[in-house]
Amino acid sequence: MGQLGQRIGLLLGLLLALGLQWIGRPEGLSVEAWYVVSLAALMVVWWVTEAIPIAATALLPLAALPIMGVVSTKDAAAPYADPIIFMFIGGFMLAACVERWRLHERIALGIASWSGGRPVLLVGCFMLASAVISMWISNTATTLMLAPIALGAARAMASDGKADLALGGALLLGVAHAASIAGVGTPVGSPTNLIAVGFLERAGEPMAFTEWMTRAMPLMLVMLAVGWLVLCAPLFRRREGDSAAVARVVGNALQELGPLSRPEARIGAVFALVALAWMFRLQLNQLPLLGGLSDASIAIIGAVLLFLVPSGRSRGEKLIDWPTAERIPWGIAILFGGGLSLATAMEVTGLAQWIGAQIAALDGVSTFGLIAILVITTILISELASNVATLTSMLPVVGAVAQATGTPLQTLVFPVAIAASFAFMLPVATGPNAIAFSSGVVTLKRMLTVGFALNLAAAIGILTLLSP
Repeated sequence: MGQLGQRIGLLLGLLLALGLQWIGRPEGLSVEAWYVVSLAALMVVWWVTEAIPIAATALLPLAALPIMGVVSTKDAAAPYADPIIFMFIGGFMLAACVERWRLHERIALGIASWSGGRPVLLVGCFMLASAVISMWISNTATTLMLAPIALGAARAMASDGKADLALGGALLLGVAHAASIAGVGTPVGSPTNLIAVGFLERAGEPMAFTEWMTRAMPLMLVMLAVGWLVLCAPLFRRREGDSAAVARVVGNALQELGPLSRPEARIGAVFALVALAWMFRLQLNQLPLLGGLSDASIAIIGAVLLFLVPSGRSRGEKLIDWPTAERIPWGIAILFGGGLSLATAMEVTGLAQWIGAQIAALDGVSTFGLIAILVITTILISELASNVATLTSMLPVVGAVAQATGTPLQTLVFPVAIAASFAFMLPVATGPNAIAFSSGVVTLKRMLTVGFALNLAAAIGILTLLSP
Protein backbone atom coordinates (compact mmCIF):
# COMPACT_ATOMS: atom_id res chain seq x y z
CA MET A 1 0.00 0.00 0.00
CA GLY A 2 3.03 2.31 0.07
CA GLN A 3 4.37 4.31 2.98
CA LEU A 4 1.30 6.54 3.23
CA GLY A 5 -1.03 3.54 3.31
CA GLN A 6 1.12 1.87 5.94
CA ARG A 7 1.07 4.97 8.15
CA ILE A 8 -2.69 5.30 7.78
CA GLY A 9 -3.08 1.61 8.61
CA LEU A 10 -0.87 1.94 11.67
CA LEU A 11 -2.96 4.79 13.06
CA LEU A 12 -6.30 3.32 11.94
CA GLY A 13 -5.61 0.01 13.67
CA LEU A 14 -4.80 1.70 16.96
CA LEU A 15 -7.80 4.02 16.76
CA LEU A 16 -10.13 1.14 15.92
CA ALA A 17 -8.86 -0.96 18.84
CA LEU A 18 -9.23 1.94 21.29
CA GLY A 19 -12.57 2.99 19.82
CA LEU A 20 -14.04 -0.46 20.37
CA GLN A 21 -13.12 -0.24 24.03
CA TRP A 22 -14.61 3.25 24.26
CA ILE A 23 -18.03 2.25 22.88
CA GLY A 24 -18.29 -0.65 25.32
CA ARG A 25 -18.84 -4.36 24.89
CA PRO A 26 -22.08 -5.98 23.66
CA GLU A 27 -24.28 -7.87 26.09
CA GLY A 28 -23.14 -11.42 26.69
CA LEU A 29 -19.42 -10.79 26.13
CA SER A 30 -16.85 -10.77 28.91
CA VAL A 31 -14.32 -7.98 29.37
CA GLU A 32 -11.54 -10.34 28.24
CA ALA A 33 -13.47 -11.29 25.10
CA TRP A 34 -13.92 -7.62 24.20
CA TYR A 35 -10.17 -7.09 24.68
CA VAL A 36 -9.62 -9.91 22.17
CA VAL A 37 -11.99 -8.19 19.71
CA SER A 38 -9.87 -5.04 19.89
CA LEU A 39 -6.68 -7.04 19.44
CA ALA A 40 -8.14 -8.91 16.44
CA ALA A 41 -9.31 -5.65 14.84
CA LEU A 42 -5.85 -4.13 15.30
CA MET A 43 -4.12 -7.17 13.82
CA VAL A 44 -6.46 -7.42 10.81
CA VAL A 45 -5.97 -3.73 9.92
CA TRP A 46 -2.21 -4.02 10.28
CA TRP A 47 -2.17 -7.23 8.24
CA VAL A 48 -4.24 -5.72 5.43
CA THR A 49 -2.22 -2.49 5.26
CA GLU A 50 1.12 -4.12 6.18
CA ALA A 51 1.64 -1.27 8.62
CA ILE A 52 4.50 -3.33 10.02
CA PRO A 53 5.72 -6.69 8.62
CA ILE A 54 2.87 -9.20 8.90
CA ALA A 55 5.04 -11.62 10.87
CA ALA A 56 5.76 -8.86 13.39
CA THR A 57 2.02 -8.21 13.76
CA ALA A 58 1.62 -11.94 14.46
CA LEU A 59 3.76 -11.53 17.58
CA LEU A 60 1.19 -9.24 19.23
CA PRO A 61 -0.84 -12.03 20.91
CA LEU A 62 2.30 -13.24 22.69
CA ALA A 63 2.76 -9.81 24.24
CA ALA A 64 -0.81 -8.56 24.59
CA LEU A 65 -2.85 -11.58 25.74
CA PRO A 66 -1.02 -12.05 29.08
CA ILE A 67 -1.12 -8.29 29.77
CA MET A 68 -4.89 -8.23 29.14
CA GLY A 69 -5.36 -11.17 31.49
CA VAL A 70 -6.80 -13.41 28.79
CA VAL A 71 -4.29 -16.29 29.05
CA SER A 72 -0.87 -16.85 30.59
CA THR A 73 2.33 -16.27 28.67
CA LYS A 74 2.85 -20.03 28.49
CA ASP A 75 -0.59 -20.59 26.95
CA ALA A 76 -0.18 -17.66 24.57
CA ALA A 77 3.17 -19.03 23.39
CA ALA A 78 2.09 -22.67 22.98
CA PRO A 79 0.48 -22.21 19.52
CA TYR A 80 3.77 -20.86 18.15
CA ALA A 81 5.17 -24.38 18.60
CA ASP A 82 2.22 -26.19 17.03
CA PRO A 83 3.32 -29.39 15.20
CA ILE A 84 2.06 -28.07 11.88
CA ILE A 85 4.67 -25.28 12.07
CA PHE A 86 7.38 -27.93 11.89
CA MET A 87 5.72 -29.28 8.77
CA PHE A 88 6.15 -25.76 7.38
CA ILE A 89 9.82 -25.77 8.31
CA GLY A 90 10.53 -29.23 6.90
CA GLY A 91 8.66 -28.51 3.67
CA PHE A 92 10.40 -25.18 3.20
CA MET A 93 13.82 -26.81 3.64
CA LEU A 94 12.99 -29.45 1.03
CA ALA A 95 11.89 -26.70 -1.36
CA ALA A 96 15.04 -24.66 -0.66
CA CYS A 97 17.18 -27.69 -1.47
CA VAL A 98 15.32 -28.30 -4.75
CA GLU A 99 15.94 -24.66 -5.67
CA ARG A 100 19.59 -24.81 -4.56
CA TRP A 101 20.38 -27.53 -7.12
CA ARG A 102 17.99 -26.06 -9.78
CA LEU A 103 16.06 -29.29 -10.18
CA HIS A 104 12.83 -27.34 -10.61
CA GLU A 105 14.30 -25.48 -13.59
CA ARG A 106 15.13 -28.76 -15.33
CA ILE A 107 11.58 -30.03 -14.84
CA ALA A 108 10.08 -26.79 -16.12
CA LEU A 109 12.31 -26.55 -19.18
CA GLY A 110 11.68 -30.18 -20.04
CA ILE A 111 7.93 -29.60 -20.07
CA ALA A 112 8.21 -26.29 -21.97
CA SER A 113 10.26 -27.92 -24.72
CA TRP A 114 7.19 -29.83 -25.92
CA SER A 115 5.41 -26.81 -27.46
CA GLY A 116 7.10 -26.78 -30.85
CA GLY A 117 6.50 -23.06 -31.36
CA ARG A 118 2.69 -23.17 -31.30
CA PRO A 119 1.51 -20.18 -29.20
CA VAL A 120 -1.43 -21.79 -27.42
CA LEU A 121 0.55 -24.96 -26.76
CA LEU A 122 3.50 -22.91 -25.53
CA VAL A 123 1.25 -21.19 -22.98
CA GLY A 124 -0.12 -24.59 -21.94
CA CYS A 125 3.37 -26.04 -21.50
CA PHE A 126 4.52 -23.18 -19.31
CA MET A 127 1.34 -23.40 -17.26
CA LEU A 128 1.85 -27.14 -16.85
CA ALA A 129 5.47 -26.62 -15.78
CA SER A 130 4.42 -23.96 -13.28
CA ALA A 131 1.64 -26.18 -11.93
CA VAL A 132 3.81 -29.27 -11.46
CA ILE A 133 6.45 -27.32 -9.53
CA SER A 134 4.17 -25.12 -7.44
CA MET A 135 2.33 -28.14 -6.04
CA TRP A 136 5.47 -28.71 -3.97
CA ILE A 137 7.37 -25.44 -3.60
CA SER A 138 6.54 -21.74 -3.17
CA ASN A 139 4.25 -20.20 -5.79
CA THR A 140 6.36 -17.05 -5.78
CA ALA A 141 9.63 -18.96 -6.21
CA THR A 142 8.09 -20.92 -9.09
CA THR A 143 7.03 -17.72 -10.85
CA LEU A 144 10.39 -16.04 -10.27
CA MET A 145 12.14 -18.97 -11.89
CA LEU A 146 9.84 -19.38 -14.90
CA ALA A 147 9.01 -15.76 -15.73
CA PRO A 148 12.35 -14.88 -17.43
CA ILE A 149 12.25 -18.11 -19.45
CA ALA A 150 8.66 -17.46 -20.54
CA LEU A 151 9.53 -13.88 -21.52
CA GLY A 152 12.49 -15.13 -23.54
CA ALA A 153 10.27 -17.64 -25.36
CA ALA A 154 7.77 -14.88 -26.20
CA ARG A 155 10.55 -12.73 -27.64
CA ALA A 156 11.88 -15.66 -29.65
CA MET A 157 8.49 -16.04 -31.34
CA ALA A 158 8.36 -12.35 -32.37
CA SER A 159 9.97 -11.21 -35.59
CA ASP A 160 11.44 -8.08 -34.03
CA GLY A 161 12.61 -9.80 -30.84
CA LYS A 162 10.12 -7.88 -28.69
CA ALA A 163 7.43 -9.87 -26.93
CA ASP A 164 3.97 -8.62 -27.93
CA LEU A 165 1.36 -8.00 -25.26
CA ALA A 166 -0.96 -10.81 -26.36
CA LEU A 167 1.52 -13.70 -26.23
CA GLY A 168 3.86 -12.24 -23.61
CA GLY A 169 0.95 -11.39 -21.35
CA ALA A 170 -0.56 -14.86 -21.78
CA LEU A 171 2.75 -16.53 -20.92
CA LEU A 172 3.52 -14.39 -17.87
CA LEU A 173 -0.01 -14.51 -16.48
CA GLY A 174 -0.17 -18.22 -17.32
CA VAL A 175 2.92 -18.93 -15.23
CA ALA A 176 1.68 -16.76 -12.35
CA HIS A 177 -1.91 -17.99 -12.26
CA ALA A 178 -0.98 -21.64 -12.77
CA ALA A 179 1.34 -21.38 -9.78
CA SER A 180 -1.46 -19.97 -7.60
CA ILE A 181 -4.01 -22.50 -8.85
CA ALA A 182 -1.80 -25.58 -8.53
CA GLY A 183 -0.64 -24.47 -5.10
CA VAL A 184 -3.95 -25.73 -3.72
CA GLY A 185 -3.31 -29.26 -5.03
CA THR A 186 -1.33 -30.52 -2.04
CA PRO A 187 -1.23 -29.52 1.64
CA VAL A 188 2.36 -28.33 1.21
CA GLY A 189 1.67 -26.39 -2.00
CA SER A 190 0.78 -23.16 -0.20
CA PRO A 191 1.15 -21.85 3.36
CA THR A 192 -2.61 -21.30 3.46
CA ASN A 193 -3.17 -25.02 2.96
CA LEU A 194 -0.99 -25.88 5.94
CA ILE A 195 -2.73 -23.25 8.04
CA ALA A 196 -6.06 -24.91 7.27
CA VAL A 197 -4.67 -28.38 7.96
CA GLY A 198 -3.33 -27.22 11.31
CA PHE A 199 -6.61 -25.54 12.22
CA LEU A 200 -8.55 -28.72 11.44
CA GLU A 201 -6.10 -30.87 13.36
CA ARG A 202 -6.37 -28.69 16.45
CA ALA A 203 -10.15 -28.85 16.19
CA GLY A 204 -10.11 -32.65 16.20
CA GLU A 205 -11.04 -33.08 12.53
CA PRO A 206 -7.70 -33.85 10.82
CA MET A 207 -7.50 -34.09 7.04
CA ALA A 208 -5.06 -36.62 5.58
CA PHE A 209 -2.62 -35.66 2.81
CA THR A 210 -4.37 -37.91 0.29
CA GLU A 211 -7.81 -36.66 1.32
CA TRP A 212 -6.75 -33.07 0.64
CA MET A 213 -5.38 -34.01 -2.79
CA THR A 214 -8.46 -36.05 -3.69
CA ARG A 215 -10.74 -33.11 -2.95
CA ALA A 216 -8.53 -30.35 -4.39
CA MET A 217 -7.23 -31.92 -7.60
CA PRO A 218 -10.49 -31.87 -9.62
CA LEU A 219 -10.96 -28.15 -8.93
CA MET A 220 -7.28 -27.50 -9.65
CA LEU A 221 -7.48 -29.21 -13.05
CA VAL A 222 -10.69 -27.41 -13.98
CA MET A 223 -9.23 -24.03 -13.01
CA LEU A 224 -6.03 -24.69 -14.98
CA ALA A 225 -8.11 -25.52 -18.06
CA VAL A 226 -10.28 -22.42 -17.61
CA GLY A 227 -7.21 -20.27 -17.10
CA TRP A 228 -5.60 -21.62 -20.27
CA LEU A 229 -8.74 -20.95 -22.33
CA VAL A 230 -9.18 -17.42 -20.98
CA LEU A 231 -5.53 -16.50 -21.54
CA CYS A 232 -5.32 -18.05 -25.00
CA ALA A 233 -8.55 -16.50 -26.34
CA PRO A 234 -6.59 -13.86 -28.34
CA LEU A 235 -4.11 -16.47 -29.64
CA PHE A 236 -6.22 -19.23 -31.15
CA ARG A 237 -6.22 -17.68 -34.65
CA ARG A 238 -2.52 -16.98 -34.68
CA ARG A 239 -0.13 -18.84 -36.92
CA GLU A 240 2.58 -20.98 -35.41
CA GLY A 241 5.66 -19.15 -34.29
CA ASP A 242 9.28 -19.88 -35.09
CA SER A 243 9.64 -23.27 -33.42
CA ALA A 244 13.39 -23.23 -33.99
CA ALA A 245 13.73 -19.92 -32.12
CA VAL A 246 11.69 -21.22 -29.19
CA ALA A 247 13.70 -24.43 -29.18
CA ARG A 248 16.90 -22.35 -29.02
CA VAL A 249 15.69 -20.39 -25.98
CA VAL A 250 14.72 -23.53 -24.10
CA GLY A 251 17.72 -25.48 -25.36
CA ASN A 252 20.17 -22.80 -24.28
CA ALA A 253 18.65 -22.76 -20.81
CA LEU A 254 18.90 -26.55 -20.58
CA GLN A 255 22.46 -26.44 -21.87
CA GLU A 256 23.39 -24.04 -19.10
CA LEU A 257 22.09 -26.59 -16.61
CA GLY A 258 24.13 -29.39 -18.17
CA PRO A 259 23.38 -33.11 -17.63
CA LEU A 260 21.46 -34.29 -14.58
CA SER A 261 23.84 -33.91 -11.65
CA ARG A 262 24.26 -36.18 -8.65
CA PRO A 263 22.81 -33.60 -6.24
CA GLU A 264 19.73 -33.24 -8.43
CA ALA A 265 19.20 -36.98 -8.57
CA ARG A 266 19.64 -37.34 -4.81
CA ILE A 267 17.36 -34.48 -3.80
CA GLY A 268 14.85 -35.82 -6.30
CA ALA A 269 14.98 -39.19 -4.55
CA VAL A 270 14.60 -37.66 -1.07
CA PHE A 271 11.75 -35.45 -2.22
CA ALA A 272 9.99 -38.40 -3.86
CA LEU A 273 10.29 -40.47 -0.68
CA VAL A 274 8.85 -37.66 1.44
CA ALA A 275 5.98 -37.11 -1.01
CA LEU A 276 5.17 -40.84 -1.03
CA ALA A 277 5.31 -40.95 2.77
CA TRP A 278 2.86 -38.03 2.94
CA MET A 279 0.49 -39.68 0.50
CA PHE A 280 0.57 -43.10 2.18
CA ARG A 281 0.97 -42.04 5.81
CA LEU A 282 -2.22 -43.77 6.95
CA GLN A 283 -0.92 -47.06 5.57
CA LEU A 284 2.47 -46.48 7.19
CA ASN A 285 0.75 -45.89 10.53
CA GLN A 286 -0.37 -49.53 10.44
CA LEU A 287 3.24 -50.78 10.45
CA PRO A 288 5.13 -51.59 13.66
CA LEU A 289 6.80 -48.57 15.32
CA LEU A 290 5.18 -46.15 12.85
CA GLY A 291 1.85 -45.66 14.56
CA GLY A 292 2.82 -42.15 15.69
CA LEU A 293 4.16 -41.00 12.33
CA SER A 294 2.60 -37.67 11.32
CA ASP A 295 2.89 -35.36 8.32
CA ALA A 296 4.99 -32.99 10.42
CA SER A 297 7.41 -35.72 11.49
CA ILE A 298 7.75 -36.89 7.87
CA ALA A 299 8.69 -33.33 6.84
CA ILE A 300 11.28 -33.07 9.60
CA ILE A 301 12.75 -36.50 8.79
CA GLY A 302 13.07 -35.38 5.17
CA ALA A 303 14.74 -32.12 6.22
CA VAL A 304 17.22 -33.92 8.48
CA LEU A 305 18.07 -36.32 5.65
CA LEU A 306 19.14 -33.35 3.56
CA PHE A 307 21.85 -32.59 6.14
CA LEU A 308 22.98 -36.24 6.13
CA VAL A 309 22.96 -37.26 2.46
CA PRO A 310 26.17 -36.32 0.61
CA SER A 311 25.65 -34.18 -2.44
CA GLY A 312 28.05 -36.35 -4.43
CA ARG A 313 29.68 -33.24 -5.87
CA SER A 314 32.55 -32.64 -3.47
CA ARG A 315 33.90 -34.35 -0.37
CA GLY A 316 32.01 -33.53 2.82
CA GLU A 317 29.30 -31.49 1.09
CA LYS A 318 25.69 -32.36 1.93
CA LEU A 319 22.52 -31.72 -0.04
CA ILE A 320 21.80 -28.68 2.10
CA ASP A 321 23.79 -26.50 4.48
CA TRP A 322 22.57 -24.24 7.25
CA PRO A 323 23.10 -20.95 5.37
CA THR A 324 20.69 -22.28 2.72
CA ALA A 325 18.24 -23.43 5.39
CA GLU A 326 18.38 -20.04 7.09
CA ARG A 327 16.89 -18.42 3.97
CA ILE A 328 13.53 -20.19 4.27
CA PRO A 329 10.56 -17.91 5.13
CA TRP A 330 10.60 -18.22 8.92
CA GLY A 331 8.10 -15.37 9.12
CA ILE A 332 5.35 -17.63 7.80
CA ALA A 333 5.81 -19.94 10.80
CA ILE A 334 5.51 -16.96 13.17
CA LEU A 335 2.45 -15.70 11.30
CA PHE A 336 0.79 -19.07 11.65
CA GLY A 337 1.58 -19.21 15.35
CA GLY A 338 0.15 -15.74 15.90
CA GLY A 339 -3.06 -16.68 14.15
CA LEU A 340 -3.39 -19.81 16.26
CA SER A 341 -2.72 -17.86 19.44
CA LEU A 342 -5.43 -15.34 18.56
CA ALA A 343 -7.85 -18.15 17.68
CA THR A 344 -7.14 -19.84 21.02
CA ALA A 345 -7.92 -16.61 22.84
CA MET A 346 -11.21 -16.32 20.96
CA GLU A 347 -12.17 -19.79 22.11
CA VAL A 348 -11.02 -19.40 25.73
CA THR A 349 -12.95 -16.14 26.23
CA GLY A 350 -16.10 -17.43 24.56
CA LEU A 351 -15.83 -14.89 21.72
CA ALA A 352 -15.93 -17.56 19.01
CA GLN A 353 -19.07 -19.08 20.49
CA TRP A 354 -20.70 -15.63 20.74
CA ILE A 355 -19.97 -14.89 17.05
CA GLY A 356 -21.36 -18.27 16.10
CA ALA A 357 -24.54 -17.61 18.08
CA GLN A 358 -25.09 -14.31 16.26
CA ILE A 359 -24.70 -15.97 12.86
CA ALA A 360 -26.88 -18.90 13.88
CA ALA A 361 -29.65 -16.39 14.57
CA LEU A 362 -29.83 -15.72 10.82
CA ASP A 363 -32.70 -17.98 9.86
CA GLY A 364 -32.95 -19.63 6.49
CA VAL A 365 -29.26 -19.60 5.50
CA SER A 366 -28.38 -23.02 4.09
CA THR A 367 -24.97 -24.67 4.21
CA PHE A 368 -24.53 -23.76 0.55
CA GLY A 369 -25.38 -20.14 1.37
CA LEU A 370 -22.88 -20.05 4.23
CA ILE A 371 -20.14 -21.44 2.00
CA ALA A 372 -20.97 -18.92 -0.74
CA ILE A 373 -20.78 -15.97 1.67
CA LEU A 374 -17.52 -17.13 3.22
CA VAL A 375 -15.86 -18.02 -0.10
CA ILE A 376 -16.77 -14.78 -1.87
CA THR A 377 -15.71 -12.73 1.15
CA THR A 378 -12.37 -14.54 1.31
CA ILE A 379 -11.66 -14.05 -2.41
CA LEU A 380 -12.43 -10.34 -2.21
CA ILE A 381 -10.29 -9.78 0.89
CA SER A 382 -7.42 -11.77 -0.66
CA GLU A 383 -7.30 -9.29 -3.55
CA LEU A 384 -6.18 -6.59 -1.12
CA ALA A 385 -4.40 -8.49 1.66
CA SER A 386 -1.96 -11.36 1.95
CA ASN A 387 -3.76 -14.67 1.43
CA VAL A 388 -2.04 -16.01 4.55
CA ALA A 389 -3.24 -13.08 6.64
CA THR A 390 -6.71 -13.33 5.11
CA LEU A 391 -7.12 -17.00 5.96
CA THR A 392 -5.59 -16.57 9.42
CA SER A 393 -8.19 -13.89 10.13
CA MET A 394 -11.10 -15.84 8.64
CA LEU A 395 -10.61 -19.26 10.23
CA PRO A 396 -11.78 -18.37 13.76
CA VAL A 397 -14.96 -16.92 12.26
CA VAL A 398 -15.44 -20.00 10.09
CA GLY A 399 -14.97 -22.23 13.13
CA ALA A 400 -17.55 -20.25 15.08
CA VAL A 401 -20.04 -20.47 12.21
CA ALA A 402 -19.54 -24.23 11.98
CA GLN A 403 -20.06 -24.67 15.70
CA ALA A 404 -23.15 -22.47 15.85
CA THR A 405 -24.85 -24.01 12.83
CA GLY A 406 -23.84 -27.61 13.44
CA THR A 407 -22.05 -27.76 10.09
CA PRO A 408 -19.03 -30.13 9.89
CA LEU A 409 -15.91 -28.00 10.22
CA GLN A 410 -14.21 -29.42 7.12
CA THR A 411 -17.27 -28.54 5.04
CA LEU A 412 -16.63 -24.82 5.67
CA VAL A 413 -12.87 -24.65 6.26
CA PHE A 414 -11.73 -26.47 3.10
CA PRO A 415 -13.56 -24.23 0.56
CA VAL A 416 -12.45 -21.10 2.39
CA ALA A 417 -8.82 -22.29 2.45
CA ILE A 418 -8.93 -22.90 -1.31
CA ALA A 419 -10.58 -19.53 -1.93
CA ALA A 420 -7.75 -17.73 -0.10
CA SER A 421 -5.34 -18.75 -2.89
CA PHE A 422 -7.58 -17.61 -5.75
CA ALA A 423 -6.87 -13.88 -6.05
CA PHE A 424 -6.05 -13.02 -9.67
CA MET A 425 -7.15 -9.44 -10.37
CA LEU A 426 -4.58 -7.11 -8.81
CA PRO A 427 -0.78 -7.00 -8.83
CA VAL A 428 -0.79 -6.58 -5.04
CA ALA A 429 -2.93 -9.69 -4.47
CA THR A 430 -0.13 -12.27 -4.64
CA GLY A 431 3.60 -12.52 -5.26
CA PRO A 432 3.08 -14.27 -8.64
CA ASN A 433 0.71 -11.48 -9.78
CA ALA A 434 3.27 -8.82 -8.88
CA ILE A 435 6.05 -10.65 -10.74
CA ALA A 436 3.94 -11.03 -13.88
CA PHE A 437 2.90 -7.37 -13.82
CA SER A 438 6.48 -6.18 -13.34
CA SER A 439 7.54 -7.89 -16.59
CA GLY A 440 6.20 -4.99 -18.65
CA VAL A 441 4.13 -7.19 -21.00
CA VAL A 442 1.07 -7.47 -18.75
CA THR A 443 -1.27 -4.49 -18.80
CA LEU A 444 -3.43 -3.71 -15.78
CA LYS A 445 -6.51 -3.90 -17.99
CA ARG A 446 -5.67 -7.45 -19.04
CA MET A 447 -4.82 -8.52 -15.51
CA LEU A 448 -8.16 -7.16 -14.30
CA THR A 449 -10.11 -8.75 -17.16
CA VAL A 450 -8.47 -12.17 -16.87
CA GLY A 451 -8.48 -11.97 -13.08
CA PHE A 452 -12.19 -11.17 -12.89
CA ALA A 453 -13.00 -14.14 -15.15
CA LEU A 454 -10.85 -16.46 -13.03
CA ASN A 455 -12.25 -15.12 -9.74
CA LEU A 456 -15.76 -15.78 -11.05
CA ALA A 457 -14.75 -19.25 -12.26
CA ALA A 458 -13.10 -19.95 -8.89
CA ALA A 459 -16.22 -19.02 -6.93
CA ILE A 460 -18.43 -21.13 -9.19
CA GLY A 461 -15.96 -24.02 -9.18
CA ILE A 462 -15.60 -24.05 -5.39
CA LEU A 463 -19.37 -23.91 -4.86
CA THR A 464 -19.96 -26.62 -7.47
CA LEU A 465 -17.18 -29.05 -6.62
CA LEU A 466 -16.55 -28.45 -2.92
CA SER A 467 -20.02 -27.82 -1.53
CA PRO A 468 -22.13 -30.69 -0.16
